[in-house]
Amino acid sequence: MEIQTSGRPIGSLLEKVLCMIILSSDYFKELYRLKTYHEVIDEIYNQVDHVEPWMTGNCRGPSTSFCLLYKFFTMKLTVKQMHGLLKHPDSPYIRAIPKNV
Repeated sequence: MEIQTSGRPIGSLLEKVLCMIILSSDYFKELYRLKTYHEVIDEIYNQVDHVEPWMTGNCRGPSTSFCLLYKFFTMKLTVKQMHGLLKHPDSPYIRAIPKNV
């Protein structure tokens, strides 16, 4: 699955190993149920507690924040939606996720 962002494939925006692990993670597969921009924002608000690419602790899985960032890539956000994320008042994690790229 190749996703274009600014004319560049997502693999050039995130490290290749991280992309592969995100795509194979159970959590990312669960995100298919989220269909709207607002559902993903709610998921960030409820689930994200850090914005590093990898899970903390002994696990080497992708973090929830980077799975949700990848989910946004698949949704092809509009400029208005991106501005909404960057200025969102509810959570610093909502504002931080689009800044990871």
